[in-house]
Amino acid sequence: MTFKHRLPNAGLRPYKHEKDRARNDDDEFSYSDYEQLLSDETYCRLAELRWLAAELETELAHDDILADSDVHDAIFDAVANTDAPIAEAVDEYVAGRMAAHRSGVYEG
Repeated sequence: MTFKHRLPNAGLRPYKHEKDRARNDDDEFSYSDYEQLLSDETYCRLAELRWLAAELETELAHDDILADSDVHDAIFDAVANTDAPIAEAVDEYVAGRMAAHRSGVYEG
């Protein structure tokens, strides 16, 4: 399946990290927090980008054609080793949004 088709067929997989957090009793993140995030377009786009980047990293790790090439290293570096890693950016966004919501600053 090409990347063009992966996201439309991904279902809820891009949001799995937060869904798993909501199911974890040890985390202060609740299922209602998760549901609220699903209505946030910025969160959804960031989570989708995080998922697509993870899919690309997985594919690059198993791609024998690019395994020893400079192209592989350049692509992997662009996705995994940027100044603001995508997964961390999503986590920061979620933490900021939840903190704002809990303090009453954000009512959206």
